[in-house]
Amino acid sequence: MKNIIGKIIDFEVKGNAVRFYLGNKTDEWGWTNKNYKDRNGNTPDWLKPSDTYYGDDWEDCPYECNAGTVYDEFIYGTRTYYYDMNWLIIEPCSGEINSPYCKNDFKSRNIPCVIVIKGELADRYSYKDKFSFWWDFIKNSDYDKQEVECFYFEDYLMSGETLETEISSITI
Repeated sequence: MKNIIGKIIDFEVKGNAVRFYLGNKTDEWGWTNKNYKDRNGNTPDWLKPSDTYYGDDWEDCPYECNAGTVYDEFIYGTRTYYYDMNWLIIEPCSGEINSPYCKNDFKSRNIPCVIVIKGELADRYSYKDKFSFWWDFIKNSDYDKQEVECFYFEDYLMSGETLETEISSITI
């Protein structure tokens, strides 16, 4: 797999692993990956340019119960990060029974799709796992910016093989 630079168009969190789905917008094809092939290796007849990217039920709240992953025809690559087990990985549904967000809310870039709390800050607040706590903290506190990383839809990332990603963040 070659590395590509793409924008975050979706994400999945499993424990302290985060996979970002990457897309690109071009003048000719919009967000659609013109090189998309179906399971049989063929270009589908229905493939056409799109001025947006989306998935099933992206307009429904809560996203964690309703929304599917971005449709395959928009994906150019993925990037998976493996974070230290002591760090906090917070997504908008963290600590909520039903979040008030849909995936289209992330496209507006008003809220991050993932917040990573690192180091001493994660140790100090390890019991705080609610998105609302961390989002208020980020907006209203003076904190060490190296201990918090926010990811938003349409942020740029470089794709990469799973084994090439963020191995340095793993503590053995």
